[in-house]
Amino acid sequence: MDILLVNPPNVFFEDKRKMIPKKGLALYPPAGILYIAAMLKKKNMEVGIVDVIAEGQTIAEIEDFIAQKSVKVIGLTSTTPQIRGAIQLATSIKEKFGNKVKIVLGGPHVSLTPDFISKFRMFDAAILGEGEYAFTDLAKKALDGKEIKGVYNTKRIEDLDSLPFPARDLVNQNVYYIEPFGCHFATIHTIRGCPFNCTFCSNPIGKGKTVYRSIGNVLEEIEYCVKDRKAKIILFTDDTFTLNMKRAAEICDGMLKRKIKVKWICETRANLLNKELLLKMRAAGCIEIQFGVETGSERLRNEIINKHISDQAIINAFRWCHNLGIECDAFCMLGLPEETREDMLKTLELNLKIKPDILGLHLTVLFPSTQLYNRALQEGKINPDFWYKYALGEINEEPIYIPDGFTLAELHNMQKYIYKNYYFKLPYIWRRFLLDLKYWRRLKNDFNVGLQLFFKGGTSTGRQ
Repeated sequence: MDILLVNPPNVFFEDKRKMIPKKGLALYPPAGILYIAAMLKKKNMEVGIVDVIAEGQTIAEIEDFIAQKSVKVIGLTSTTPQIRGAIQLATSIKEKFGNKVKIVLGGPHVSLTPDFISKFRMFDAAILGEGEYAFTDLAKKALDGKEIKGVYNTKRIEDLDSLPFPARDLVNQNVYYIEPFGCHFATIHTIRGCPFNCTFCSNPIGKGKTVYRSIGNVLEEIEYCVKDRKAKIILFTDDTFTLNMKRAAEICDGMLKRKIKVKWICETRANLLNKELLLKMRAAGCIEIQFGVETGSERLRNEIINKHISDQAIINAFRWCHNLGIECDAFCMLGLPEETREDMLKTLELNLKIKPDILGLHLTVLFPSTQLYNRALQEGKINPDFWYKYALGEINEEPIYIPDGFTLAELHNMQKYIYKNYYFKLPYIWRRFLLDLKYWRRLKNDFNVGLQLFFKGGTSTGRQ
C-alpha cells in the first residue's frame, strides 16, 4: 500500500490502549478523505484509510500498519479540534520512519491558518482547500521520488461531477451510525461553498461562492447508496440543501420519478423554504430538517452574526414542518457579542414558540480566521497564540466567546437553565415520547441524553 489517509482523534492518543470513541447521536464517515481515496483509486494508486475517531487505533498500531504495508505517503486531515492528535501522530511517525514516509496535512485547520506548518516541521507539506486533485498530484510526485515541501494552494473544483463517489468500501460502515437508524445510512454532499457571511462560520472552502453537482450525478449517488450500500436513510450534508430552491425541488422530482424509496434528512435556512417545496420534499422521503436558528434575538441574528433571517421566517418554517409531519430541529448559540441575559431568554422564548423536536444550544467556539475570532482578538478576549498552545496541549479547553458582564460559569448555567425549561416540560416530553414510539433505539437514546442534560447542561461546540 503506497498511501494511507488518516482521520486523527480530537484528543491525544494513548499508546498503551485503544481509545474508546465517545457515543453520541451520530458518527459519520470522514467524507473528505473518502473523496480523496476515490480519486487515488481512479488513478490506480493503492490507498488505505484509518479512522481513529471511529475505531480508536493507537499510534503503535498505526505505525505497525505503516511498516507492514510499506506506506510511503500519509495524508492527515484535521479540523481545528483534531489538530493535537494530528501533530502527535505526525511527530511519532517522523521519529520512527524519518523521510522514508512523507506526511501531508489537509483539512479546515491548515486551510484557515496557512502558516501553521512553518511552526510544526513534522509535516512535509500542506494543502489548502479542496484536496482531491492536489493530494493526488503530490502523492504521485512523492512516489516518483520528487521533493514535496511547503504549502500548496488549490484552485476551486468547478466540475464536481468529475469527482468519483466517495470510496465507502475502504471503511467499515458498521462503526458509523445515526440514531435511531444505526449503521444503515449514507452521507451525501451536493454543494460546495456558501454564499453567506455568518461571523462565526469557519468554512474554509468557497466562502461567498457555491459550486453545484448536477442533479443527475446526485441522483446516481443516491441510487448507488440505496441499492448497493443498502442505506435506509440519506443525510444530505450540505450547509443549505435548499440554497437553490428550484434545484432542490428538481432533486425531489428525480427521486420520485426514479422511484427511489429512502428516508432523508437535510439542513437549511428558514428563509429558503416554502410550503410547496416542503410538500415535494416530504413526498420524496424527507423526514427531518435541521435549521440554524442561532439566537432568539433578531437584532443579534441579523446585525451581529450576519444571519439575516427574521423571526417570522423561522416561525413559518417550523409551523409548516409541524403541519406536514416533518421533524424539525433548531441549532442555537450562547455567547455572542453584545448578548444580554434578556437576549438569552429570548432564545428560550422563541424555541418554546416554534417547538423544535431537538434543540441544540451550544456555547460559541472561536475558530481561527472567523470574523468572530478576529473581533475577540481586538477586544482582548483571546490571545493570538491560543490555538497554537491548544495544538501543543498547553491548553485543554476550546476558546468560548464570553460576552461582557458574564463568566464562563454563568454561560453554562444559562445553557442548563434553557435546556431544563425546554426539555423538561410535560408538553415536550409527551410530544417526544409519541415520536419515539416509532423507534425504540431513539427512546433509549433520548432517555440517556435527558439524564445528561439534566445533570450536566450540555456542551460547547462550533461549526467547522
